[in-house]
Amino acid sequence: MKGAWQREWFRYSGGLLLASACLAVGFWAVVTFISGDLTTSDKVGVFGLLVALLPVSGAAAKMLKPSSEVDLVQAARKLAEVVEASELAQRTRLLGGDNQPIDVAFTFCAAPSRVAVGAAPTGRLSEIRDYYRRLQPRRLLITGAAGAGKTVLAVELMLSLFEKREAGEPVPVRMALAGWDTTQPLDEWMTGELTDTYQLSRTTAQRLIDRRCVLPVLDGLDEMDAEVGDGGPCRAAAALAGLNRYQAGRQTAPLVVTCRAATYDALAARVRLLDAARIDVSSVTAEQARRFVAARVLTPADWQPVVDGARQNPQGAAAHVLSTPWLLTLAVTVYEAEGDPMELLRFTDPEALRSRLLDRFVPAARELHKRAGNRDYRPEQIGRWLGLLARYLTDNARERRTMGGHVLSGTDLILHRLWPIVGMRARAVDVAISSITGLPLLSWLVYLAIGDHTYIPELMVMALLTVSWICVSARTTWPVPKSVSLGRLRTPEGRRAVVGPVIVGVIAALALSLADVLPFFLSPGYSPGYEIVDSLIGFFPITLIGGFAFGLRRNLEAAASSKGPNTLVRADLRSGMKLGFSIGVSFTLALTVITAIDPRFGSSLTYVATIGSVLGALGGVLGGIIWAGAWRRYFATLLCARGSLPWRLGRFLAWSSDAGLLRIAGNAYQFRHRELQDHLANAEASREYAIHPRRNTGP
Repeated sequence: MKGAWQREWFRYSGGLLLASACLAVGFWAVVTFISGDLTTSDKVGVFGLLVALLPVSGAAAKMLKPSSEVDLVQAARKLAEVVEASELAQRTRLLGGDNQPIDVAFTFCAAPSRVAVGAAPTGRLSEIRDYYRRLQPRRLLITGAAGAGKTVLAVELMLSLFEKREAGEPVPVRMALAGWDTTQPLDEWMTGELTDTYQLSRTTAQRLIDRRCVLPVLDGLDEMDAEVGDGGPCRAAAALAGLNRYQAGRQTAPLVVTCRAATYDALAARVRLLDAARIDVSSVTAEQARRFVAARVLTPADWQPVVDGARQNPQGAAAHVLSTPWLLTLAVTVYEAEGDPMELLRFTDPEALRSRLLDRFVPAARELHKRAGNRDYRPEQIGRWLGLLARYLTDNARERRTMGGHVLSGTDLILHRLWPIVGMRARAVDVAISSITGLPLLSWLVYLAIGDHTYIPELMVMALLTVSWICVSARTTWPVPKSVSLGRLRTPEGRRAVVGPVIVGVIAALALSLADVLPFFLSPGYSPGYEIVDSLIGFFPITLIGGFAFGLRRNLEAAASSKGPNTLVRADLRSGMKLGFSIGVSFTLALTVITAIDPRFGSSLTYVATIGSVLGALGGVLGGIIWAGAWRRYFATLLCARGSLPWRLGRFLAWSSDAGLLRIAGNAYQFRHRELQDHLANAEASREYAIHPRRNTGP
C-alpha cells in the first residue's frame, strides 16, 4: 500500500510540474507574439512550439487523472451492501409482502460422475447456507417444478451468506440467464451485468469478475429457450457448456444455477452442469400449506375444508395448487380479494384451475392494493398495458430477437431499453429530438456570426461540438444512463479529475487564438496587440469551461446509481442538465467578457449580458437534453407508444411492483412469475386476434 501511495504521489507531482511548464511556455509565446519584435519565420517557429505543447499538455492531464487502480476489498464491500439491500426488498416481493417463507425441503439428486462432494441427501430452506458451504467445489444447481420456490431458495442462500460473510468470500450477485448471448464469453457478460445493474465502472466490474470476487447466482436457465429438446439451437445447452468452462485458477469456479426440473432433465441428454450438486425442491406439504394460510388470511376457518380436501385427494386440482408456493400465494391473493376458497374443490382439472387463478390474479391484486389507500388504475388499463409488455418479453424469448448486437431480454423491463417495443421509430424520433433541440443553438451561433464576422472561429468551434453530439446521439444504439457527482469536487481525487482537462482547455485557447490571427502575422508591418488579446479572450472562457465540462463528463461522470429502476433516466437527465449548463455558462461568459473589452459595443454591456444569460440558460437546457441520451431515448419511446402504454410508464411499473404484479431485480422490472407473464402475453395475443383476425399480431 505504501509503495502504491508513493507511486501515485510521484505521478501527480510530475503531472503538476509538466502542466506548469506548459502554461509557462504558452504564456511566454503569447507575450512574445504581442511584443511584435519577431520576424515572420520567428513567429511561425513560436507558433509551432505552441502547437507542440498540445500533446505534452495531454500527457500532463493523463498524469493528473486519478489512478485507475481498484481497491477490490472496498469495491466488493460496497457491492455487497448494494446487492443485499436489493435482495432484501426482492425477497419481500417474492413472498407476496410477507416476511416468512415456507421452509420447503429439498433432496440431493446424484449424478453418474463429476459431482460436488459434501452434499447431504436432504435439506431445508432454513439450512441452505450451511448446506452450500459444505460443498466442494461450491457449485449448486437448484431444480424444481414451476413455482416450486427455486428463486426464493436462491435469494435465501444469498441473504444468509451476507449475514455471515467470511473474509475473502465472494459476493453473491443474482443475474438473469435469459439475457446472456452465449456467443459472448461468460466473464464479459457478467462484467456488463455488474456495470448495467449495479452501476460499477467497467474496470472495477472486470477486476471483480477476473479475481472471482463475485459468486454468480444465475437465475432461470429454463427461460433461455422457448422449447428445449426440439432439435434446434439451444441457448441453455450452450450456457451449460460455458458454465462448465468457468474456472478459478486451476479449479472449477463456484456458482449457483436455478432451472425447472423438466427442462434440466431434457438438457442433460446433451450436457449437464459438472462438479455441481443438484438439489430438487420438494412440494409443499399439507401441514405447511395450513400454516401458511393461517398466517396470511383473515379467516383461516374458510380454508380448512380446502386443506383437508387436498390432504384426502393428493392428486386433485386443489392439492396441485397447494403444493407449490407460487400457486398457493396466487390462490390466497385471489380469494382474499373476493370469492369463496371452496371453489378450489369444484375443479377437477389442475390446468383449468391454474388458468382460472391467473385470470383473477391481476384484478385481485389491484383490489387489495386499492383497499390499502394506494393509487389506482382502471382494470382495462392494467390488463392492456401489462399484456402488451408481457407479449413483448415473451416474443423476445420465443423468437430470440436481437437488436443492435444486443439480445433482447425475455424477462427484464428496463425503461431506457424498452425502445424496441415500438421498433426503429424510437431511434428516428430520438434523432429528431436531438436535431430540433440543437437547431436553436446553431441558429443562435449563425446569428452572432452574421452580426460580426470576427466571431466566426469561436462560434464555429461551438457549432461543431453541437453537431458532433447530434451525430453521436444518432449512432448510439443502447445509451447508458450517466450521473455527474459534483460532490466529488470536494475530494482531492475529484479536483484532480478536472485539473487536467482545464489545463488542456487553456492550452487549446492559446493555440486557437494564435491560429485565428496567424494569417495576419504573416503580413509585413502587422502589429498583433489588440487582435490577439481579443481573440484569446473570446476563446479562453469557452475552452476553459469546456475543459471543466469535459472533466466532469470524462472523470466525474459514472453510470447512474441504481436506487430503483425509475431513478436511472432521471439521473441521466440531471447529469445532462449539469453539463449543458456548464456549456451555457461558457457562452454567456465569453459573450460578456468580449463585450466588456470591445469598444464597438459602447455602453451595451448590461443589455448584452442579460441577453447572453437568457440564451446561456436556454442553451443549457437544450444542451442538457442533447447530452441525456438514455432519458431522451425513453422519452422518444413514450412518444411513439402513445395510446398503447401510459405516458408515465415508470410510475405505472412502480405501482405494479407495489401491487405484487411485478418484482424489481436491480435496475429492471420483471413479472412476478414467468407463468403470469406467459398468461398475460397469450391473453393479449388472443385479444388482438379477436379485434384484427387477419393482422400480423407481432408487436
